[in-house]
Amino acid sequence: MSLSTELKALAQRKRAQQASRIPSEWRLASIPSFTNSNDIIHTCGILSPQEISITAITDAQVLRDKMVSKELSSLDVTTAFCKRAAVAQQLIGCCTEMFFERALERARQLDERLERTGKPAGPLHGIPVSIKDSFEIEGLDTTIGWLGLIDKPANTNAAGVDILLSLGAVLYVKSNIPQSLMMSDSYNHVFGQSVNALNPNLISGGSSGGEAALVGSHSSVLGIGTDIGGSIRIPANLQGVYGLMPSVGRVPYESSAKDQEYMVLPVAGPLASSLGSVELLMETLSEERVWDMHPRLLPVPWRKEMASIPQRKVKVGIVMDDGVVKPQPPISRAMRVVEDMLRKGGHEVVEWDPKPHIEGVHLWETAVKADGGRKCRNYCDLIGEPLIEGMVVGTPQDELTVVQRQELGLQKLEYEKAFLQRWRESGVDALIMPVMPWVAYPPKAWVKSKQWLGYTGLWNLLNYTSLAIPVTTVDPIVDKKENDGFLDGSPRNDSDTFNRDQYDPELVTGMPVGVQIITGRFGEEKAVGIAKLIESLPDSLTFACRHT
Repeated sequence: MSLSTELKALAQRKRAQQASRIPSEWRLASIPSFTNSNDIIHTCGILSPQEISITAITDAQVLRDKMVSKELSSLDVTTAFCKRAAVAQQLIGCCTEMFFERALERARQLDERLERTGKPAGPLHGIPVSIKDSFEIEGLDTTIGWLGLIDKPANTNAAGVDILLSLGAVLYVKSNIPQSLMMSDSYNHVFGQSVNALNPNLISGGSSGGEAALVGSHSSVLGIGTDIGGSIRIPANLQGVYGLMPSVGRVPYESSAKDQEYMVLPVAGPLASSLGSVELLMETLSEERVWDMHPRLLPVPWRKEMASIPQRKVKVGIVMDDGVVKPQPPISRAMRVVEDMLRKGGHEVVEWDPKPHIEGVHLWETAVKADGGRKCRNYCDLIGEPLIEGMVVGTPQDELTVVQRQELGLQKLEYEKAFLQRWRESGVDALIMPVMPWVAYPPKAWVKSKQWLGYTGLWNLLNYTSLAIPVTTVDPIVDKKENDGFLDGSPRNDSDTFNRDQYDPELVTGMPVGVQIITGRFGEEKAVGIAKLIESLPDSLTFACRHT
């Protein structure tokens, strides 16, 4: 359904307002054709050589230490990332709200404080942090992709925003998302399409797609996204960056506390170009006892020794194919790379039977659709906005009564108990599997897609930690369609058919491919440690998809 003339005018006004937030000297004279947004950012002349150098630092802790030692000022660092984000926005549509003046003023205040007291403002002193649009920031809209939420600025900050500020961070942009936050792409009527930082002909992923694109374009050294079915891990994987979905209760996010609204709780987590930046955020939140700042955060200290490379041989379960949708050849190759490296390193690798996963995925889908799409319909009704196709949104037939929700809750609990017993008896330290069965696809392909989120959604249902890491890139010569018998036999179902049909190795040449590491409930430290282990192994290709 197309937008009415009035709604189009409303969207155009909001976009014009957004564009006006970019200073004239930071604007591109025209948008050239490009393959990788970083190429234009580096050659457009808007960033100085020093600013390019600053934004090339991918470890947030390194950046913080340079500011604390006064080698760099917070103002210099914030200016560099604001400028880079402004250019990236013009190229790939990664932002929603941009509040550069506010960020620069905060940076000046941090510099003045450091000069006056000799002490940093906190463990995240001066670090520019981008944040997904779903977090409220006082005085700014939180449209979350809905036209009816334009011109309704937040009265207060979300708890997560206040906590980040109290730790010394500088917030400067919010990032683009899909209309309902329930899509593996980031498109909405308000701000339009966010595309991939490494190839504008491909999606950035969703629902934290704008966030991953900011990190992928090195316009953010540390981003905060959210995940209810893959929304951190999928876009992180598409941009070749790290994305951590923690267990609920370790990272502040208001929606994680709404246990009467969600049957599967959404969770916030970091996206970054370096594993060190992910670890810095998680360790900082624990060391600063953020559970004293919000009643739903759990008092779980950061277990630093578990986040180190294991000093023993680990046991890893491998899922090459979940039996529902067969991964495309580049993904299968990435999995084999990781499996081979672990075996050569002397670690125990066992096949993990994914058949029991299917039941859990169906429970997840029933749970996330339990409101029957009521919330989305309410947002549509605010202003008569049509619902965008292709999202994982319930219909009235999916709505559960209170009794049905209780019954589903019991089924979910029994499944969790059975899965936990299986995990314990298996003795695995982690599972490694694809993030999704596809590499990437063009914008709007999701409208006709039959998405299968079984590789990601199960871990939200179970509240298990999952960390997406980059491994390699697509090579069309190596990744021939016949690899692994990808096209052998009949498709298994509509989702498998779609996954076959849209695979185009030439289109996705050079694009990143990664895997996810699942480490159980509150396994954040173990996930980081096993990622470090993989990257330390001989012949590791984990940084093969790095982009500059």
